[in-house]
Amino acid sequence: MISSKEKTKRHFDSTAGDYDNSDDGRFVEGMYDDLVFEIQKSAGGRILDVGCGNGNLFERLVGGKFEMFGVDFSANMIAEARAKDIRDASFLVADAEMLPFADDEFDIVVCNASFHHYVHPDAVLREMHRVLKDGGRLIIGDPYVPSFARFFVNVLVRFSDKGDYHFYGLDEMKEMFEKNGFTAVSSKRTGERTAMHIGEKWS
Repeated sequence: MISSKEKTKRHFDSTAGDYDNSDDGRFVEGMYDDLVFEIQKSAGGRILDVGCGNGNLFERLVGGKFEMFGVDFSANMIAEARAKDIRDASFLVADAEMLPFADDEFDIVVCNASFHHYVHPDAVLREMHRVLKDGGRLIIGDPYVPSFARFFVNVLVRFSDKGDYHFYGLDEMKEMFEKNGFTAVSSKRTGERTAMHIGEKWS
């Protein structure tokens, strides 16, 4: 049986070349403005995008304010991101559960439309916490499924060939943040089918 991780890798490897025109790419397009708005509240610094895909987010952040690093499980997505030659951006193939960075290295960690793929979300959050500086911000954008449908959707997605694993409610994400060392700042819907979750790291 193919694991959710392998399904995710295969799906995004296969769609990387035309990701922007795929169902996933069109869905994510509507999430960038809210994410960029939150990121731009920062004075600058080092930013890590976990599950960066083809680098679309960083294209919207050029201008010298940030030193940008992106990681993704899909080698084909990373190849697409590197081909864009985005100023001040570096991209690596990496597993979100084992980020190839030192402790306390980033001012912001971002994860957009990727968190619902992670089979071990607590392990991912612990890694995000580890690489963030004290006072750093974690910003997660993800699909939102209303509470009345979420249980059934989370049963069905395990049979998806896209590698979707679990969709989270707002309170559920706040609890996970606090469980893994973050102060939950906000968790809110940003659209009919999207949500944003913000946490901060304090020692």
